[in-house]
Amino acid sequence: MSLLTDVPPPTRPDTPDAAGDSTTRPVRRVLWHLTSAAQQPAARPLAGRRIAVIGGTAQDAERVRAGLRRLGADVEDGHRTPPHPDQVPDTIVDLTLAEPYAPDTAGQWRHALLRTFALLRRCYRQWSEEETAGRLCYLAVTYLGGGMGRHPDDDLAQPLGGLWAGLAKTLHREFPACAARVVDIALGDRGRLPDLVAAELATSGLIEIGHRDGRRWTLTPYATEPGTPGLHWGPTDTVLISGGGRGIGMALARQIARESGARVVVTGRAALPPEETWPELTPEALDAHRTALWARRGDGRTVTAIRADIARAEQTWDVVANLRDARAHGLRVEYRRCDFTDPEQVRELVAGLPQLTGVVHNAGVDRPTRLPGKSDTDIADVVATKVDAFGHLFQAVRDRDLKVFCTVGSLTGRLGGMVGQFDYAAANECLARLGYWAQRQVRFPVMTLAWPTWARLGLIANFRASLRYMAAMDVAEGLGHWRAELLAGTSGEVSFVGPLGPALGLTQAVGHPLTPALPGFAATWPKAFHLGTPERYRPHRRLVSRLEFDPATTCAVGDFTVHGDPALPVGLLLESAVRGAEWVVPEQPGPRRLAAVEDVSVPWNLLRRGADGTVRLRRDVRGTEREGRWTVDVTFRAVTAPTDGPVARMRLVYTDGDTALAEPARPAAARPVREGTLFTSDPVLNWRGLAVPMATWRAESPGRLVADVPRCRPADLWAVPRPPTCAVPVAEIENVVRAVSTRLPGLPSTPDPLTLSRVVLHGPAPERTRVIADTALGVWRITDARTGAPVAVVHRPAHPTGR
Repeated sequence: MSLLTDVPPPTRPDTPDAAGDSTTRPVRRVLWHLTSAAQQPAARPLAGRRIAVIGGTAQDAERVRAGLRRLGADVEDGHRTPPHPDQVPDTIVDLTLAEPYAPDTAGQWRHALLRTFALLRRCYRQWSEEETAGRLCYLAVTYLGGGMGRHPDDDLAQPLGGLWAGLAKTLHREFPACAARVVDIALGDRGRLPDLVAAELATSGLIEIGHRDGRRWTLTPYATEPGTPGLHWGPTDTVLISGGGRGIGMALARQIARESGARVVVTGRAALPPEETWPELTPEALDAHRTALWARRGDGRTVTAIRADIARAEQTWDVVANLRDARAHGLRVEYRRCDFTDPEQVRELVAGLPQLTGVVHNAGVDRPTRLPGKSDTDIADVVATKVDAFGHLFQAVRDRDLKVFCTVGSLTGRLGGMVGQFDYAAANECLARLGYWAQRQVRFPVMTLAWPTWARLGLIANFRASLRYMAAMDVAEGLGHWRAELLAGTSGEVSFVGPLGPALGLTQAVGHPLTPALPGFAATWPKAFHLGTPERYRPHRRLVSRLEFDPATTCAVGDFTVHGDPALPVGLLLESAVRGAEWVVPEQPGPRRLAAVEDVSVPWNLLRRGADGTVRLRRDVRGTEREGRWTVDVTFRAVTAPTDGPVARMRLVYTDGDTALAEPARPAAARPVREGTLFTSDPVLNWRGLAVPMATWRAESPGRLVADVPRCRPADLWAVPRPPTCAVPVAEIENVVRAVSTRLPGLPSTPDPLTLSRVVLHGPAPERTRVIADTALGVWRITDARTGAPVAVVHRPAHPTGR
C-alpha cells in the first residue's frame, strides 16, 4: 500500500490516550517567521560592568573589547586565564565561530564551544547564586546572514552558530537571573560588531535578534497546516533511519514499512548478537544477565561501569525484541551497525543502499546533568551525535536522488531545554540551522521537525519532570504529524508545540514573542502579562518585580479614586498577586490549585497614582511549604518607598486537587445593615463604575444583602491588543470591597487599611454573578447567578457595622 493511500489527518486527541495517560495534550504545528523587531537603542555607558569577550577572530574580539572599554566597561580577554579567577565577569560576549562552515571538517565547532563551556564553568558558582535580575548577561553572535537563515538573501555562512543559540536559550535553567541574547549578522558585517554589541547590551527582551538591511528582526510563531501530500513511497524504496532501533525511530520505521511496504534500515552503534541466539534473549535472560553483571562488583568493577553495561544490555534486548516483532508482522525492517560520527562508516553504509530514497537523521544522545557534573567528553558526544553525524550523512547522500531528508530536532533547541540540557538544546538548534544550509545545496526537501516530549517514548530521562515544561505528545498523534510532513515534502524547520507548563522561565516569557499561535496561550499570556520588570528572582522561592499601571492601558486606574486621585482597584491588586505567584511554584511537581487568599491588608494610599499619573508598585512574591501546603506571601510597596511607607500584604494558599480549606472561626454577631445606609457620600473612596461595573444592592432581610454584578470583561480593564483573562472575579470582589469599606453614617472615618480575613476562590467569574452577603456572619458569597454554583467567598471583612 502506498503512503498516499487513505492517509488520515494527524490525530488530535482531546482526551487521555488509550492507556489512560492524562499527561498528553494535542500539539500545534508552528512555523517561525522573520518579523520586524523594535529598532536598536543607542549604546549607553557601561561603567561598572565586567565583560569577558571570547570567540571570533582575534581582530574582531580586540575591536569589540576596545569599543566596550570606550563605554567604561572593565573588559577582559576570555581566552586567557585571568589574574584573579575568583573575579568573574557579569557579562559574556561570545563571538563564537566567525568562519565559513566546512562540511567536510568534523568537529569544527569543538574548540570554540568547549572554550565557551570552560568560561561558564568558571562563572558557575557566582552566576548560579545570583538573584538580581539584569546584572548577568550572555550575548552570542551568530553568522547566518542577519535573518537567522529565514531571509532569502541570508548567506548561511556558518550554521554551527546554532550551537551557541541553543545554549543561550537554555542558560536560564542553570543561571535563572541571567539574560540571554543571540545576535545574528552576516560574516561580511563583522566590522559593525563593536557598535552592535554595545547597543544590544543596552536593551533587554527578545532573545533572538537579527541585523540586516539596517533593521532588527526576530522570529515570531505562526500556526499552519502541513502542505498537500505529494510524495509516493512503495516497495522499491529504501528509507534509512539513523539510530532507529528503539524509541520514536523504530515507531516511525514500523509505520513506514507497514503502510508503504518500503524497506526500512534502522541503525545503532552496537553490534547485535547472532540471529540464531535472538530467541534466547528473553526478559528472564535479561534479569539473569543483570544479576551476573552486579556480581562483578566484587571483582573490582565500579557501580558506574556496571550500570553502563546493564544499560547497553537493555538496549540490545530492546532492539532485538523490536526487530523480531517487526518480522513477525511481515515488516521489512532491517538493522545495520553504524556510528554516524565516523564518516567512513557512514559512507560505507550509504554505498550499500543503492535504492535509498529517504533519510531520517534520528540519532541522538541526551545526558541531562548540570554544568559542574558534565565533562567536555559528555558535551562533545551529545553534540557530535547530532551535528557531526548530520554533516557525514548529508555529504554521503547529497548527490543521491532522494525524495526527502528529515532531521529529528527538538523544542529544546527552539524554546530552550530543561535543567541540564544546555548541550542537547545546542545540538538541536544547530540541526535546524544546518537544515536551512543544506536546503541551499540540494534539490530534494530538507526538513527539521522540532518535537516536544513523546509520551514515555524517546530520549527523555525523567518523563514526569518533563511535564513541568510542556505537556507530552501522544505517540499516535506524533506519528500522524510525522507522516504528514514526510508526504508533503516539507522543507525548513517545523515545530510541534504543546501547552507550556508551570516551569516556564522568565527568559522564555520575555525572550520569545507570545502569540495565540502557541497552544495554551490563554493560560500562559496572563502570567506573562503580569510579570512586570523582574528585579530579583530565585526559582521556587522568590520573585520581585516592578509594576506600572498606566491609565492609558489600565482602564480601571481613574475609574476608582482615593482622596480624589486615580487609584488601582483592590480587585486588580489581588489579580496581580495571584498572577505573580504563578511564577513561584514548588520544586516538586504535582496537582495544585489556588484555594484562598488570606490575611489581606491594603492601605488605601498605596493604590494612588504617582505624580505622572501612573501607579508604580514593587511586588515581592515569596513561596514556601507551610504545614504541608504551598503558600505564597505577597507584598506590595510603592517603588519610591522600598523600605518604608504603606505596605499591602496577603497570603495565597494552595491545596492538592480538590482539598478544601477549613472554615474560619465564626465571628461575633454583627449589627444588621438597613436598606438605604450603603454607599453614602465618602470623602476618601469613590467608584465610578465605568471600567469595573458597580452593582445595585438590595436588602432582602435584616443582615442579608444581595447584588447582581454586571459582567466585567478583560477589555473593560485593559486597553491592550490582547487583554489577559482574570484569575479572580475582579468586579465581584471590588463590589464587596466597596460594600465593606464605604463610610456609613455615624462612623468617624473610612476603615484604613482594608482588611479581609479570607477570599476563597472556586473559579473564574461566569457570565452573570450574584453576591449574597450575610453581614451578621461577615460572609459574602459570590455565585453563578444562573446555577448558584460558588465562584468565591469573602470571609469576615472589616465591615464597620460588625464593630
